[in-house]
Parts: sequence; C-alpha cells; structure tokens
Amino acid sequence: MLFHAGVGQRSSLMDVQAVFEKLHPEVQINFSFKGSGYFIADIERSQEGDLYMPGEEFYLLQAQERGYIESYDPAADIAAYFMVVIVTPAGNPANIRSLKDFARPGVRVGLGNPKACAIGIWAEKTFKRAGIWEEVQKNQVQSAKCIAEALTAPQHKIVDATLLWSSTAVLALRDLEIIPIEPEYRGFVRLPVATLRLSRYPELARQLKQFILSSAGRAIFRSHAYVIDPGPLDEDGFCNDGGEASAEDCRWLVEAARVVKDDSFPVNEQTCGHLVREVRRQRMTRRAGEFTD
Repeated sequence: MLFHAGVGQRSSLMDVQAVFEKLHPEVQINFSFKGSGYFIADIERSQEGDLYMPGEEFYLLQAQERGYIESYDPAADIAAYFMVVIVTPAGNPANIRSLKDFARPGVRVGLGNPKACAIGIWAEKTFKRAGIWEEVQKNQVQSAKCIAEALTAPQHKIVDATLLWSSTAVLALRDLEIIPIEPEYRGFVRLPVATLRLSRYPELARQLKQFILSSAGRAIFRSHAYVIDPGPLDEDGFCNDGGEASAEDCRWLVEAARVVKDDSFPVNEQTCGHLVREVRRQRMTRRAGEFTD
C-alpha cells in the first residue's frame, strides 16, 4: 500500500506500520512523506495512493473537492490533534512564562512563516487572539520556512521563545523547555485520515484506517505527544473548557522535559506518563551520537 502522509507524522506512522504489518504479515506499507502543500500535485501526477493523512484538514478537504477521497467523515475520521505549545531553550534563559512574555522588549522571538508552514498560521492566530500580535512582530528574529527549522532555533538558542506543535517539541526534550499555553489561547489542529479512490487495495486501506482510528492506533499517536481528546473547541480551534481536557497532556509534556535532563529520575509512567517511550529513547541518545551506559 502507498500511504501519503505529512512529514510531521513520520515517527507515529512508523510505529503504526510496525504494529499493522505484524498483524498482517502479507502487507507492506510504503510511505510518501512530504509537506502538506505538495500532496495534491503529487497525487494528480502519480494517480497512486491508498490512504491520505495531511498535516491539515484543509488539504484533505481540497482533495475531496477534486474527487480523490473515497471515504471521509469529519466527525469520526480524526486520528489525533496537534496542540500548540510555547517552547524555549533548555533552562528558559529569558524566563518566558506565558504568551504575554513574547511581547516583552528584548525577547528574541521565532515564528513560522504563515505562507510556508501551518505553525506560522497558528502563531499569528494565537497572538492576534491575545491582542499582542504587533508587539510580538517587533521582537521577531526568525521566520521559519518549515516546522523543522522552527524547532532548531530554540535548540541552538537562536531565539528565546517560539510556538510549536507538542508532537514536534517532544522530539528534542533535552534541548528545550515546554510551557503550556494559557487555556483561553491554547489551540488544536485536527489530524485527519482518509482512504483514496485511487486505491489498489481498498479493503486493506480501510482496515489500516480503522486501526489508526482505533484506541490502539490513537494510543500510538498519544505516545508521540499528540492530543486525542482536546475537549470542546470553539469555531477557531481554541480550547473552550478552561483547559480541563488537555491538562494531563500538558502536565506530562513539562514532566517529560524535566525527566530527560535529570538522570536521577527513573523513567516510568509515574514520572513521565504516556511519554515514557520517547523519554527513554532520548535518555539513551546523547549529542553527537554518544550513548549512556
């Protein structure tokens, strides 16, 4: 099967692949990972593919309008959600505590370019909602063209603060601090999955989609710091329950970043919750390819 998917979903989908292929030894899943904006042109050119999981629902709906989607229910076919979080370099040298600190004079702010990556669109939406967009723009020192570039800026202390998806920030816990956004400004982005009319293996594609949407499949995404249940959201995708539903996800993100950096903490579900596998991986891996004993 050929699975078109956003590059940001790579680690989660590789885990999905391992489990699904073990359940179905006759199946081999091949992925085409790329930025969401490239999918339509790729599908139109190749006329191949069995499933589709772009990083934004907009692109899936665009494919649906062009007749490429076999089955998509926007109420049920959401595998997980991206959650927007504040990210700083390790140690938080600029003492960033909330969104308003992005507007503080002298703070070096990194932002995604809204014309190039979805996190840039969400940064603008978030700061405008908080009423500080113009002040934040004055502090901007980076305009990232992709989510990977946005991640490396706080890793290398090029910026004092930025906004990222939680599932991106969790990839570099040793180098970063993660600060949950205040509930009234906390945004979530739907991660949809659909089968394609071009599919050569429609029944297997349907089964894989069902697995991704199952509790086992969603648990894989949650282990990579996606949110499964953000609670009620307003029409713009912002938290509408005072942060109650996402409080546990936020708590474990903060704790995971702390545990990775401090070897005196054991790595288990009591110290880092559902992120234990990611914390264990990063504890094992050191900079420049070094490993712990």
